[in-house]
Amino acid sequence: MRKKGFLVGLVSLLAIGGILAGCGNSSASNKGASKTYKYGTVTIPAKDGSICNAPNYIAYEKGFFKKNGIKAKLVANPRDISDLEAGFASGKYDAQNGDFQYLPAIQNGAQIKAVGGIHQGCIKLLVPKNSSIKSVKDLKGKTIGIPAQGSTPQYVTSIALQHAGLNPKTDVTWKVYGTDLLAKAAEKGQVDAIGTVDPYAYQAQKQDGFKTIIDNNNYSGNSKMAAMGMNKNGSCCYLYISSKLIKENPAKAKAIVKSYKEAAAWINKNPKETAQIELNKGYVSKTKFINVKNVTQILQDEHFNLNLKKGKSDLAYYIQQLKEAGYLKKDTNNKQLLKQAYWYPDLK
Repeated sequence: MRKKGFLVGLVSLLAIGGILAGCGNSSASNKGASKTYKYGTVTIPAKDGSICNAPNYIAYEKGFFKKNGIKAKLVANPRDISDLEAGFASGKYDAQNGDFQYLPAIQNGAQIKAVGGIHQGCIKLLVPKNSSIKSVKDLKGKTIGIPAQGSTPQYVTSIALQHAGLNPKTDVTWKVYGTDLLAKAAEKGQVDAIGTVDPYAYQAQKQDGFKTIIDNNNYSGNSKMAAMGMNKNGSCCYLYISSKLIKENPAKAKAIVKSYKEAAAWINKNPKETAQIELNKGYVSKTKFINVKNVTQILQDEHFNLNLKKGKSDLAYYIQQLKEAGYLKKDTNNKQLLKQAYWYPDLK
């Protein structure tokens, strides 16, 4: 999930300042409505080269937005985080893919809500092929490379550490590197393990022989991963929508949800064509490794499906885990935060 390094920075700012205090009226209106586009326009900062941003691309390219009365504009994630912040605050942006890493930000006032888990895991804790680390317990006293403080790889690793009886705040040292530099840092001995995301994790495994200690994609119900707190069929990424849009124009918000739900189902049935669209349309940059074969495999592994019920239960689980790890306030009311962070629309 190559957007994570960027999104994590946004989330860190949100958690500090609660900067998404409100969205402008434009996000809640049917601006640009027409006979074809009943609900007008939405603007989604989706273009960041991320493979798992596929629902944005497919909802656009295969006409699911249009089918549901939405004229969607996919724009680049701004490089300057303050610009992204201002975009949501003003109503310039309406929806976005993101991980459960948004929970601290929402607790601190971010006016966005998760609406369904949209795909399963893409995050791993890896060690070099010659590492003596064999289990999560072996991480005690070690240094773990992550793309950012407050990133989902840090949270996933922390959940596993807790299940192994380790304290993620005191029993390990966290060190930040750029996502594309994490594997090299581990090979040079600058860190002992890396928490990273696909396709970087997948590439480190396939090309450099890195070994997997933690994988938050537990589609198969692996008992070893379950013992680390990696739940079967657990959501990794969510659809997020402006809280103001949900409150002031729930019909438009539901149309967005329907578009993503249909796109996710299409991706799950057509991973190869999805990969071709991502690469041929330039949503994902081609490299020798980032090719149709490998992108298809990554998409297949992530099992896209916008699941409202499972997404809610997974988010409740993450709230409890992040509270225990100290990433949420000690006095967090779990049920209250879940209500604040999640929207369960009736799509009938």
